[in-house]
Amino acid sequence: MDNTRPTPLVDDIDGTRRKLESWIASHRGHNVTIPQLSIPEATGMSNVTLLFDVLWEENGQPRSEPVVARLQPSIERPVFPDYDLTQQYEVMDIIGRNSDIPVPQLRGLETDKSLLGVQFYLMKRTEGRIPTDMPPYNMDGWMMHETSEPQRRSLWCAAVDTMARFHRLDYQQLGFAGLHEAGKTPLQQQLAYWQQYLDWALEGAGHTICQQALDWLSANQPDDEPTVLCWGDARLGNVIFNNSLDGIAAVLDWEMAVLGNPVQDLAWFNYLDATFSEGLGMPRLAGLPSYEETVTRWEQASGHSARDYDYYQVFAGMRYGLILSRIMLATGQDSEVQNSFACQLLQKYLERLT
Repeated sequence: MDNTRPTPLVDDIDGTRRKLESWIASHRGHNVTIPQLSIPEATGMSNVTLLFDVLWEENGQPRSEPVVARLQPSIERPVFPDYDLTQQYEVMDIIGRNSDIPVPQLRGLETDKSLLGVQFYLMKRTEGRIPTDMPPYNMDGWMMHETSEPQRRSLWCAAVDTMARFHRLDYQQLGFAGLHEAGKTPLQQQLAYWQQYLDWALEGAGHTICQQALDWLSANQPDDEPTVLCWGDARLGNVIFNNSLDGIAAVLDWEMAVLGNPVQDLAWFNYLDATFSEGLGMPRLAGLPSYEETVTRWEQASGHSARDYDYYQVFAGMRYGLILSRIMLATGQDSEVQNSFACQLLQKYLERLT
């Protein structure tokens, strides 16, 4: 088996299909059929995605529903040391029931690994359009070729406004206070995690640029930060826009949800876009608002200050640099581990501040 695959389940698609049929039938109370499973070509290594339709009969009428399964990866060198599918599921469940933030409709969580060998959850497939990562949306794809500059501006602003509404939620009322580790600020908790991640991800080799960033971040921590539930992976590629391009159908990928300063989501949102342009030496997609305008719009919509934005740009660069370095190491691209475009961009941001 190709050990870069996220899970060995892809080697037994038919067996996996039959097991999922049985599991769904036991939870729905109806016999169900899954004609076939498909694995998106862009499936990454942080989670495994399966796409399929569920067919059943109810009150004498044929019914069907498009479904997405997210599976815990099983791979020799995963991107993250631990995967908490329960937390991902609970974040979406609580947000979906207690806010107007659009998230996928959930269809069940299984933490018992005896069925498929890994944990998994199911959600109804949300129809819509997602900006592409491969190729980057500023280089090819529907956003580049099928939208006007005003439409691109509208899509970007809709994503920023949704993120801002999310940051107005009270994490304590939602029941996420348990994510806070006693004796540490949320930022200290995150910095400790990413230092541990660096040691684990680089398998003891260290990382010159990212360690420099971590040292700077530890020495320059902001005071009196607000605390909210942060999306963690706030970026255009994690938004499903309506097919009509007049709004957002769902917000995706909550695996890095964490308590912290909401500016970290804003900085990540802008920084990930910058990796597709400045990081790759390409122009930004025409029509997208400037990063400065984005910051102002988010401040007005969220009610939070972006005074720590520069700090969290470095924080975003450190996180992305480490994650990409781990992926390079895990896929045998050793020459890019220390010197990827993400790390070079992080170095530029550090030089601007030091």
